[in-house]
Amino acid sequence: MENILFQTAKNSNVFTSELKSYLMESMDYTSISFINTAVELLTMLKIRIDRGDRIADEENGEIYTGKSFERFVKNNFSDYIYRQVYGNQKKEEKIYFKLQECEDGYNLLLTEDGKQPVYAWISSLSERFSLVYMRATGIVYVKNIKTGNYTPFLSRNGKYCRYDLELGKILEV
Repeated sequence: MENILFQTAKNSNVFTSELKSYLMESMDYTSISFINTAVELLTMLKIRIDRGDRIADEENGEIYTGKSFERFVKNNFSDYIYRQVYGNQKKEEKIYFKLQECEDGYNLLLTEDGKQPVYAWISSLSERFSLVYMRATGIVYVKNIKTGNYTPFLSRNGKYCRYDLELGKILEV
C-alpha cells in the first residue's frame, strides 16, 4: 500500500483522495514511522510543486502552487510535520550577543549588528599561531591562523591566564 502511495506522490499529477486520506490518518497515529512516511510523501509533493509540476487536488480540483501547498500542510498537519517539510528551506536571521561582565559572571546582551569582535590580538608567536584574548573575559587563547581554532593558553602550572591590558602582561587566573 505504501509503495503505491509513494509512486502516486512521485509520478501522478493528481493529489488523490486515497493519498490525502492516508496523510490525514497519519495524524491519528503516534508512531514515528507513520509521521516519517507523511513527511516523506509531503516533501516529495513539495519538491515536485516547487520545480513546476502541476498537481491537482482530486477532491476540489485546485492546482497547487508553492504557497497554496504550504498553506495546506500548515493547516492540516502538526507543527512538527510542517517544520520537517518546510523548516529547513527558510534561513532564519541570526541574532548575535556579546558578553558583559556582571557580579555573578557574565550577561549575554543583544548586539545590533553582530560585527563586534570577540577576540583582540596580543602578539604573533609564529606564522601559524597568535596570542589573543577574549575581550569580555580577558582569558588568553592561542589562535591557529590556518584552521581558525582557539585553544586556551595555560600556564606551566596548568592554570588559565588572562591578559591585563593596562600592565601589558599575561597573568594566571
